[in-house]
Amino acid sequence: MRSESDIPRLSDAATGIRESVFAALHARIAAHQAAGGEIIPLHIGDTCLEPPAGTLEVPRISTDLSIYGAVPGMHELREALAAEFRRRGFAAIEGAANIHLGCGVTHALFCAVRAVLDPGDDVLVASPYWPLIPGLVQSAGVRPIEVPLSFRLYQEPDLNVAAELEAAITPATRAVYFITPGNPDGQVFSRQQIEAIAQVARKHDLWVLADEVYADFVYEGEHTSIATLPGMAERTLTTYSLSKSRAMAGARIGCVAGSERAITAAVRISAHTIYNVPVPMQRAALTALANGEQWPTQARARYLEARDATAEALANIGINAHRPRGGTFFFLDLTQQLAGRPLQAMIERAIDEGVYVAPGRAFGAPYEGFARLCFTGVPLDQILKGVRRLGRAMEAFE
Repeated sequence: MRSESDIPRLSDAATGIRESVFAALHARIAAHQAAGGEIIPLHIGDTCLEPPAGTLEVPRISTDLSIYGAVPGMHELREALAAEFRRRGFAAIEGAANIHLGCGVTHALFCAVRAVLDPGDDVLVASPYWPLIPGLVQSAGVRPIEVPLSFRLYQEPDLNVAAELEAAITPATRAVYFITPGNPDGQVFSRQQIEAIAQVARKHDLWVLADEVYADFVYEGEHTSIATLPGMAERTLTTYSLSKSRAMAGARIGCVAGSERAITAAVRISAHTIYNVPVPMQRAALTALANGEQWPTQARARYLEARDATAEALANIGINAHRPRGGTFFFLDLTQQLAGRPLQAMIERAIDEGVYVAPGRAFGAPYEGFARLCFTGVPLDQILKGVRRLGRAMEAFE
């Protein structure tokens, strides 16, 4: 058998990306299910709602499968996405030339990062963060620098956001990433806090990666798109996802909006990764957007009901979590219940009880004792059943 010394080494980018926090739990889940047990999946940001009417009836699939699509994406879809940004005030853009269409936001944002950052650059990452962002920038040779921020604002609403970012800046810093509403904590940055981020970006000539995929789901406060602030349109790349806004995660349609200069560069990167987004999925996305605001408006009402019912259920099992101001998740501080014991053991116990939540370490270094719970991925009765099972797991863990 050949030793590893006889085999070409893997790249630093690949080996530097941490393994998914879910990987270590797959065997436990499989064993539970093999024994006939049910798992209520509260760990991932899905929705139990159907996509907008007509979306599932994709037209012209035979033609779409036999020829290549346009690398930037269908012009009419990019125009529709640009109109969506303008209508909701998410970003300051004009039309299709300001939209890079990707196979989901993950791909679109990777292309954008490669377009504006170089290996050796640093990016400030406000935490807790979307769990894929560290690996995404690391795969481009960029170093993520964590800045604990959004969850702190629940306890410290007057926190000096600009000062926190300033303290983390290095000579190599060229960008800042943040998400509002937050995944995993549901935080909605106020306009004043967004202006503080913009102030730092202008002062240090930084790019801003503004993750706004949950902007349709704000329950308290008001969403402010940083790209609409003075001097920010040319330096901001803003994400939007039909996975969240139209229940189309499987279609993999997401985009980044920004200046034509930056978007043209991102499309160039995209041509050498996937070439074009599957055209049938683009047609389904166009159908979904033609539904207008009806679907996200109805979904927001359903999600708000689920959020409030989940908050009450969590309180009943002794977890007084911050009620998310937006998005689709609760971020549960379980440090008191853990009393110094590892979260992994509690999550394994929860799996044995038939419920799955996401370990907090996926969202930043300070959150080893936290867990993320999605309140939109299954119907409300299943969510409440899952919370009760989590309560039983905590009781058994004591």
